[in-house]
Amino acid sequence: MDITITGRNLELDDSLKRYICKRLDKLERLYRRIFLCEVVLEEEKVRKNAEVILHLKRTRIVVKESSPDIYASIDNAAEKVKKRLRRLNDRLATKRRKAMLGTIMRPVARLRGAEEVAAPAGRGRIIKSNAFAGKPMLPEEAMLELELMGQNFIMFKNADTGEANVLYKRDDGNWGLIEPNF
Repeated sequence: MDITITGRNLELDDSLKRYICKRLDKLERLYRRIFLCEVVLEEEKVRKNAEVILHLKRTRIVVKESSPDIYASIDNAAEKVKKRLRRLNDRLATKRRKAMLGTIMRPVARLRGAEEVAAPAGRGRIIKSNAFAGKPMLPEEAMLELELMGQNFIMFKNADTGEANVLYKRDDGNWGLIEPNF
């Protein structure tokens, strides 16, 4: 991430530049696609203003802070930027989760309406179909869900592996987990 520092009515010394770089280098951990970070420091009569502009792939985040101390202004602006990047990551994760859930639910939606499905002659037929596609979850969450449902087994998408798993209650009181091995 490139950081451009500009000072208006303010002398920029090396310690101030190092402090800004130290505070803003941590932002790249929160969001990896930061192309450019512009920092504009401005001194008015009593107030010291810090403006941070992040250029992302499709958006721009602009934060302005002012206080009597320039270091406090930088700290406050960095905290606001962190908060906005976290919010952006949460929104993107929600969009990804919804898109992934949509791809899971499309094949299941076709089966939902079918109470009886015709089978070839000489074989049994499917009487009832249940759709077991919900949100991706961990096996521990699936265990809690299974206890709440009062069923013997549950099929779920494992949040760690992304594969469809089956969790079932064993006769000895323990739990069994079936994971596909293709």
